[in-house]
Amino acid sequence: MSDRPLRSPRPPRPARPALYLRCYPADAAGLEYQRAVLERLARQRGLPVPAAFLDDGVRSGDRRPALERLLERAGQGWVNVVLVPGPFVFSLDDRSARATVRRLEALGCTVLELTGRGALPLHALTA
Repeated sequence: MSDRPLRSPRPPRPARPALYLRCYPADAAGLEYQRAVLERLARQRGLPVPAAFLDDGVRSGDRRPALERLLERAGQGWVNVVLVPGPFVFSLDDRSARATVRRLEALGCTVLELTGRGALPLHALTA
């Protein structure tokens, strides 16, 4: 038997969700509808109300200030779950969209999409 103290398992980290939406051309009503859908999804998953990062009226190839802020917050550990309607919200170019998803995941985020990947695994909130 070892004299080393037993380590207790790491406590689950609290979920710190955010949502990201981008519309072009600007569509305040469409953006608000998608926001409500993502907030409902967060509630269904037992997540707190997500912080919203919105780039309304911004083309996917242009500077996206809200996405830049989201990536910065994720890098600082303030966000660890990102809700989106699908990867297309990051870019209309599939490779670029997937690269953004991978970047968020590399920063420690779980990306929850309404389309594509389906439901958020429960373990992702406590990993």
